[in-house]
Amino acid sequence: MSKRKKRAVFYVSPLIILLVVFILVKMKVNNLEENAQQLAQMGQAAQKVLGAYREGIEKFDAARVLTVFNNQFASERDGFWTEELQSERDGVRVYQWRLDQVKPFTKADVGEQVSRYLRTINTIEESKFKLDSVERIISPEAFVIRSFLWIRGTRQSANGATPSATEAFETQVLFRMWLRATVDGWKIAKQELIHGTTVTGDRKAFTDLWGYRNFKASASEGANSSAGIDFVSHKNPLFFTPAWNPSAFEIIKYGPAGVSAVDYDSDGWYDVFFADGERPRLYRNNHDGTFADVTEEVGLPAQMPGINVAIFADFDNDGFKDLFLGCFTDRSRLFKSVADAQDASRRKFVEVTDQSGIVPRGDGDFVVVAAAADYDSDGDLDLYIGRYLDPRKHLPTTLFYTRNGEGNSLLRNDGQFHFTDVTRQAGINETGLTLGVAWGDYNSDGHPDLYVANDFGRDALLKNNGNGTFTDVSRETGAFDPGYGMSATWGDIDNDGDLDIYVSDVHSGQRWYGQATTLYKYLLTSVRQGTIFEDLPVYEEIYENVGTDWTSYGDMVVKGNALYLNDGHGKFTDVSETSRVNPFGWFWSSTMFDYDNDGRQDIYAVNGWITSKSTQDF
Repeated sequence: MSKRKKRAVFYVSPLIILLVVFILVKMKVNNLEENAQQLAQMGQAAQKVLGAYREGIEKFDAARVLTVFNNQFASERDGFWTEELQSERDGVRVYQWRLDQVKPFTKADVGEQVSRYLRTINTIEESKFKLDSVERIISPEAFVIRSFLWIRGTRQSANGATPSATEAFETQVLFRMWLRATVDGWKIAKQELIHGTTVTGDRKAFTDLWGYRNFKASASEGANSSAGIDFVSHKNPLFFTPAWNPSAFEIIKYGPAGVSAVDYDSDGWYDVFFADGERPRLYRNNHDGTFADVTEEVGLPAQMPGINVAIFADFDNDGFKDLFLGCFTDRSRLFKSVADAQDASRRKFVEVTDQSGIVPRGDGDFVVVAAAADYDSDGDLDLYIGRYLDPRKHLPTTLFYTRNGEGNSLLRNDGQFHFTDVTRQAGINETGLTLGVAWGDYNSDGHPDLYVANDFGRDALLKNNGNGTFTDVSRETGAFDPGYGMSATWGDIDNDGDLDIYVSDVHSGQRWYGQATTLYKYLLTSVRQGTIFEDLPVYEEIYENVGTDWTSYGDMVVKGNALYLNDGHGKFTDVSETSRVNPFGWFWSSTMFDYDNDGRQDIYAVNGWITSKSTQDF
């Protein structure tokens, strides 16, 4: 080969390589976009099918349900739905769904299957049929989904004294469905029952006391309170001023505060404190089945805008609970419990914030949650404070891994109501949008560890090293949760002697869209919009935690509440799906407690959020 040809090859070869790389990248990008578009189209088609199915159920119209089934429908193994009693306690019965008269099923059999079920129902109060996931795309004309049917209503009582006796029921069923494109649109070509549960009861275990004058009243008497509790939630008025207008993240206006049940005056009776956007209130238990608003009587201001959390704890070891109030739009405040000079049996609060060492982050403190524990084992209670973002300036940076919060703080109790911020010394760098914090000794080494639940992804389990520092062990322990963390609670759910974790998250009706193609497209959008360098640290951290397995990561983000079982050796297993503790919804606070005194921890999780025009979105 001549020198001229060698020179040409030398200069042309890199260009050819670059051209090949460009073509391959372009093909990959096109493929990603096509896959994302195909997933979106199939998901929307499935939602339409499930919506028509649900409408047929609500109207007790099996024929209408059948309109979404293919005329060539064929299931090799199906049966008529029946319920098998699993447990009965305190007027509540739990049934598991089973298949009866199992055989190959046709479309006509499905019609009989649905008709038989509808005949067991008296009324339907509410129903939803959700697309849980697109499990597999077989071809452009066929795919497999997992779907979730939820029905609440009344039916004839199983133990009714008369034929007219009814009971409330709630049914949750998970199906696998094969959808196929036909000339009449997408239709169900095959269906498989994965599992189903029905719970029935008389709705008498708890009583809503609104309108009752006291606990002993047998019926509502028209009182404008619940046994004296007349609290009304308010939005923070500062959010409607120029100085605090949350122009970047306006939705923050709709999520104020929480509630605490605590014996603040050590008289042996639980009292109730409501944090609030404008007027936090403390209600004292009168020991006679009623409560009284004693907010101002005990020395607390009538108005304190932006109070999101109240921590009642004995910070000075005098045997009485003091009070920390975490604030969003002003400084957080600390109050000491003192004897009431007019009545020694009563307690009051005196503010000691100025000498406490607790200082705000600028013109606000952005605190939404806090928890107390003696992390350094020096005999007094310390504070960990969780913060959100500044809604005037910032939006969550991503929908699945936001880290632009105002930064949390670990406050060491030095005694005499003085605290020192030791966040940096402790090795804690939590900048997520924190909505939940909980202390618990997960490894039984005598040092309280910390779980931090962050909104818009990436919770953290912080191990207490016993020397004043903490290490993030979320990934190593199996407690890594990228969901929309709202709260966390510790408890021994399986009675094996160690603490498990329950985390409340969001289980979206759009979970199906959180798949690999969608997340890769998100990355591609970052490149196109020129924000890749700003977003790169987020993607790098995701890679450190889950590698390239974005399929499972996207699904984890919106799969809902998580239950992590502790194996007693420093490892956790996520059993959310198998234990069925991740229902659809937007969950907030959660707690474990044994409500029926059977020796086992139960879970209570608060659910709800604003909706769009359709109630089927969440």
